[in-house]
Amino acid sequence: MLMFDAVVPAVKAAGAAAGAAAGAAAGAAGGGTARFSVDPDQAQKMITGLEAAIARLTDLAKKGDELTQSGAPGPDPYSGWATLEMRKSAGPQAGGYMWANDAAVKALEQTVANIKKALAEYRGTDEAAENAVKG
Repeated sequence: MLMFDAVVPAVKAAGAAAGAAAGAAAGAAGGGTARFSVDPDQAQKMITGLEAAIARLTDLAKKGDELTQSGAPGPDPYSGWATLEMRKSAGPQAGGYMWANDAAVKALEQTVANIKKALAEYRGTDEAAENAVKG
């Protein structure tokens, strides 16, 4: 089995989905890393899936950006206050959606890098053992 570390961003309530994307086990602990294993033959499928998740999160970041630029639906003060709170919740400040999205993307990118590194090390060890047997 191929062992690698999955990075879990330390995110507040707004980032619960981001933590789940990188590994719920460590997400419950408030971020860090979680150790996983995967069959080396399945590693590329995992990399492909994580890269698809990164692409989807990148697309969703555009929606968060749109929310931070939206206007109030009406001239009343309540619409204005609601719009300001929506912008804040969607924004890049700590706890905002764009902040959590960015943390999730970085965590997934690091996890992909960790899998690629572990796979390269595994293949190198496997080849070294094969060459040693051949003499």
